[in-house]
Amino acid sequence: MKKIILFFLIALLFFSCFTPKTKNNTYAKLSNQETLEWIKNNIDRVLVKNTFNAPNGLQMPYRFFSPENKQLKKIPLVIFLHGRGDRGSDNGPQLYNNSGIFMNEMSLVAPNMQAHFPCYVLIPQCSAVTENEEWAKWIGNTPETPFKGLGLDGSYKMNDEPSASGAAALALIEQTIKNPNIDSDRVYIIGKSMGGFGTWEFTSRRPELFAAAIPMAGFSDPEQLSRIKNIPYWIFHGDRDEYNPVAGSRKMYELLKAVGADVRYTEYAGANHGESFTRAFNQPELIPWLFSKNRKKNHNLAP
Repeated sequence: MKKIILFFLIALLFFSCFTPKTKNNTYAKLSNQETLEWIKNNIDRVLVKNTFNAPNGLQMPYRFFSPENKQLKKIPLVIFLHGRGDRGSDNGPQLYNNSGIFMNEMSLVAPNMQAHFPCYVLIPQCSAVTENEEWAKWIGNTPETPFKGLGLDGSYKMNDEPSASGAAALALIEQTIKNPNIDSDRVYIIGKSMGGFGTWEFTSRRPELFAAAIPMAGFSDPEQLSRIKNIPYWIFHGDRDEYNPVAGSRKMYELLKAVGADVRYTEYAGANHGESFTRAFNQPELIPWLFSKNRKKNHNLAP
């Protein structure tokens, strides 16, 4: 038995000496091509399918990523809100397929990024039971008039009550944050298009939950300024957006800047709706900026 144990110890030492590792001795850095190959082979496996039975009765499909390497300290949670075309109940690959944050060389869930920015990732799926179901809920938004109330200036007036999917997603976020391995002071939210609406809306309805937010090409409610002014934002939009007017993002940036908020704004010249997401997700400072934010540093949070 002692000889067998000695053999395994020698073998382990041998392989450890010849396994390429980074400075933190956790993994061998992948090339861009290797990362894309890793994503192709692993993305559906690591974004695990789940269903949440929300308090409002909605069964919400969602994907959840947990780091494979055990962490010795609490780590952030990143919430991603998809666009309108990905609504449904199938929990399919469309939830992540069209988003560079999961599918490009800087994929947040691939080994390279996880080595430097370990985190959990939550991707809820918005229902499509009714035509007007969205992450956000605004005055005028009904099954018969799903887009009534959306202004040409990229703004709307938030309804007193959230949508069914919005309420369910916020409840899911609250439940997820209870995970003892998640740092509740570093909960981040990113959303594109309809998810951009949702990013503005979720932070308006529950500002105390979020350490930072990245809304991409969404409408917003300027009247929520007092509630969100202490949350850091990085806003993205294309100046040729054919669906959601860039004026809305411009206005929110100016309003937040005027009250001294921690806000950045990137507007892509010549970029349409979809192009703005692609370019934003290729922004190398995106994740470092996001992960630098901590809720404890967001002073005077609104109740």
